[in-house]
Amino acid sequence: MKKTGMIICCALFMAAGLSADSRQHLFEKGNTLYTEGKFEEALRAYMEILDMGYENGPLYYNIGNCYYKAGHIGRAILNYERARKLMPSDEDLKANMSIAQLSVVDQFEVSPDFIGIQLLHAFYYTLPKRLQITLFLATYVLFMGVLIWRLLTRSSMGMFLLRQFTWIFGAFFLVLALSLAGRIADEQRSVEAIILADKVDVMNKPVKEGGEVAGSLHEGTKVRLDRSYEDWVEIILPDRHVGWVPKSALEEI
Repeated sequence: MKKTGMIICCALFMAAGLSADSRQHLFEKGNTLYTEGKFEEALRAYMEILDMGYENGPLYYNIGNCYYKAGHIGRAILNYERARKLMPSDEDLKANMSIAQLSVVDQFEVSPDFIGIQLLHAFYYTLPKRLQITLFLATYVLFMGVLIWRLLTRSSMGMFLLRQFTWIFGAFFLVLALSLAGRIADEQRSVEAIILADKVDVMNKPVKEGGEVAGSLHEGTKVRLDRSYEDWVEIILPDRHVGWVPKSALEEI
């Protein structure tokens, strides 16, 4: 029985190793094709990595670059936005997003959030999500370790020091927990999407309910999603105006 378990574990590790090698090979292949100007072929190599169930910031960034070079502005911005969620501070990404945004027809004057919401967002999104989760888990382990050590120690000096460490790690753990919980809740509420259709009419309500055209949007525009009704979804624009568009006209970030 133990031998079988070892064989299974070895097979899993070998499969993981082969998968990592395949991803690396495809990523390097995509990079080479991109530098040669073969953007469609490079895109296929990168998409194969996504099909393996793997994703990261540089991968989405490179996919966005391929789409931009191929003239698909909507899909370029979509993948830049996905990359930004995983590496929000990357300067190259910010620069390429700014360039891509110049090709978007619809430009809105963004209504700023209330100062309280801005402060909350700064609190939630100060760190990349992956780093935030890592620090949260590490702090939890340290906090529990110090707490257990405090329960076992008998030294008065040790008790004093451990008490201080308990308060420090406890406070740090609480801050990280609140930040991470708030971020997850905010992300679930604020589902965003990119318009991929060349042009789509925005209705004041779904067609089946007698909706009329209230305006139009073009490829690359970012919107926030609200309610949905059959094949329609209500969107909120950066200037806080609302309308309805077909779900097929956009894709979630």
